Amino acid sequence: MSFTGEYNNSLDQKHRLSVPAKFRKSLKPINDKTFVVCKGFDKCLFLYPVEEWKIVEEQLTSLSSIKGTHRNFIRNIVRHANYVKYDNQGRIAIPEVLLKYSNIKKDVLVIGMLKKIELWNPATLNKFDEKEGSLSSDDFEGLADKINF
Repeated sequence: MSFTGEYNNSLDQKHRLSVPAKFRKSLKPINDKTFVVCKGFDKCLFLYPVEEWKIVEEQLTSLSSIKGTHRNFIRNIVRHANYVKYDNQGRIAIPEVLLKYSNIKKDVLVIGMLKKIELWNPATLNKFDEKEGSLSSDDFEGLADKINF
């Protein structure tokens, strides 16, 4: 299972997003047409297949419930996490609180990030790319060297 590519999409009036067919086809049957949508970093949303979300939960469980920063991190990730099953048209409903967090109103960039999918307001991603999202040549070469790109 691997999600790659970028797709322009839009929400319908009921805040439903059509998951690209390529991504739905990549989803293993064990996921039962279900993703978990949650707050991402950089003001985007993450869309995890259920089997990948279980790995995230295991990692979150390994954090200490005694340390305040750990509790706050876990709370911020799972507080608004929702299981969403796509319908016969491949649509999932995005909760209002997550749309507000990501500033997604109508247009959505759907970006494959290998084991998960990111959902972005196009204007937010453009601003992010201008400020923080670009890699210097040295950063790119250093990371490419680590994975033998």
